[in-house]
Amino acid sequence: MAKPFRRVTAPVASAVTLCLDQRGGDVVGEVKLADGALFSSTGTLPVGEAFGIAVHVANEGGLEIVVIDPRSVWKPSWGELQG
Repeated sequence: MAKPFRRVTAPVASAVTLCLDQRGGDVVGEVKLADGALFSSTGTLPVGEAFGIAVHVANEGGLEIVVIDPRSVWKPSWGELQG
């Protein structure tokens, strides 16, 4: 069974942070990664692309994926979002 994703309100330095939003009816995403005390970002991408990057980076680094979803756009088909 797939590991559930965890909802957070701010980027987490020890994880891959997927930030979700809605623009013009489409769900978009942004991936944020810690680089020391600062975060780098992919910028806004189509949600499928952002999700793919987040999963790849998390798998490569053995990191958790956390999700910021202030507009509640998460779809159950993507997995379980806790919190």
